[in-house]
Amino acid sequence: MRYDPTNWYWQASDGRVLSSAVRAVVAANDPTYLAWLAAGNRATPWPIDAAGAQTTAALQDVLTPFDVFVDLKAYAAFKRYAKETAGTAVNGMTYLTDRETQSKMAAAVLLAQVNSAATFKWKVADGSFVTLDAATMITVATAVGSYVQQCFAAEATLIVGINAGTITKFEQVDAAFA
Repeated sequence: MRYDPTNWYWQASDGRVLSSAVRAVVAANDPTYLAWLAAGNRATPWPIDAAGAQTTAALQDVLTPFDVFVDLKAYAAFKRYAKETAGTAVNGMTYLTDRETQSKMAAAVLLAQVNSAATFKWKVADGSFVTLDAATMITVATAVGSYVQQCFAAEATLIVGINAGTITKFEQVDAAFA
């Protein structure tokens, strides 16, 4: 079988078997795993971290480039970043919120603060341009900054819940960013 990181198995030296399809450790006698093995496949050895331990974080490092998540904290960060950079509406206009745009908005606010007569040609999410006066630029950038901070606050709350054991499912993370 050709390697498919979304439907693969990793086996740790202690016998743990992780299925990326279900994003969890499965029993060594799991029927789906046994069928996968019977089809001629072999589990990949679980990766090790810098200390030589077979950790979920080490496996997550291998899977992250494929947007496959087995670690709730890594998944929460991924979902936060996706939400953070998806854009947001301010006064009926949708603005980009990717990292580059956030940086350019910060620079524009600085200019607006030192030159209250400045105007800005700003490209919005639909690709068109709008003209913003200094006060409006500050308003838009403040709203975008607040939106970004709400995304980080949601992730921080999720991490607290994951650490406390009250957030245990990927669906709970999805719901937090819905």
